Amino acid sequence: MNSLGKNRHSLAKFVIFAALAFLFAVVVFLVIRRESITADEFMAPVITIRPALGSLEKTLRITSHVETGRLITVVPRTGGTLIMLGVKAGDTVTEGQILAIVDSAPHELTFSQAQSAYTTASSTYEMISELYQSQGVSRQNYEEARMAFDVARAQYELAQLNMDYTRIRAPINATVLMRHAAEGGLVAAGTPLVTLGDLGDLRIKAAIPEIHYRFFADNWRTMPVRLQSPALGETSFILRPLSLAPYVSPENRSFIVEYEIPRGAASGLRPGMFVNVIFTLEKRDDVYYLPFRALTSGNRLWYVTQSGTAQPTEITLEFSNNDYFQIPAEYHDRIFIFEGQHFISAGQRVNILSEAQAP
Repeated sequence: MNSLGKNRHSLAKFVIFAALAFLFAVVVFLVIRRESITADEFMAPVITIRPALGSLEKTLRITSHVETGRLITVVPRTGGTLIMLGVKAGDTVTEGQILAIVDSAPHELTFSQAQSAYTTASSTYEMISELYQSQGVSRQNYEEARMAFDVARAQYELAQLNMDYTRIRAPINATVLMRHAAEGGLVAAGTPLVTLGDLGDLRIKAAIPEIHYRFFADNWRTMPVRLQSPALGETSFILRPLSLAPYVSPENRSFIVEYEIPRGAASGLRPGMFVNVIFTLEKRDDVYYLPFRALTSGNRLWYVTQSGTAQPTEITLEFSNNDYFQIPAEYHDRIFIFEGQHFISAGQRVNILSEAQAP
């Protein structure tokens, strides 16, 4: 029995040793096999892109808001009770149209008194003048009569003017943008009644950083400038140059350029709207370009060869904007790696998952 137990114990040790030896052999085999895998046997997943052919612009984008070239706040020149305000926001008015009327009763009495005094002074002056010509009165009497006539005439004309001022008229052809007062209220001279704006003369002013002043000074009249309003979607407006400020503001280190928006109101623009103004600083037509996402450090691009491997190439950035850069024309038929290029090595085979579309 003792001999049989020893044999079983020895057999168990042998089995355990054999199992451990087998496991060790398997581990060594896997390690050796893993080390023998080459880059060609692992296909890196990538997304590719082909160069786009078209126009590449270098632009400057500035935010602004729409203004009207003629914005007028209408105010009365004389005070009193506002008995009529006959327009509302959105109404179109013509030059000379009566917009409001201030109670003229207090001014009518003053006008009547001034008119009577003027008539009396005029008759007296005419009579004294005739007597003076015939030497019937002294020169002093004549001068006193003339002075009284001049004073009466001035008071009469002022009273007449105040009567005219009780009717407030539109100074231009325009649209009522805002109404500030209400009928029945007491208004003083200079109290805003309505604000008028000429929608046919819409403009924008843009504050440009001073670093661009020299370029704008040479090119602002001919530089292509367009406007886009988020409120109007994809609609663009080509702007017409009006003025360039001859100085730079020291407060914000910028200068003002002003542009007209032809037919802006007809297309839905209104004063106060937020807009983006795009200045085309430089433009190149018929060039090949790629997005900056395809570029890695050191201005390196990765492309896929005909054999399906990845190869790098370095380029010099000749022209670019914020999103895209121009590439040499000889690279136009290459397939470049758009995503995944940061995790591959030269000569490694790639698995193209999809192809991105350049704009």
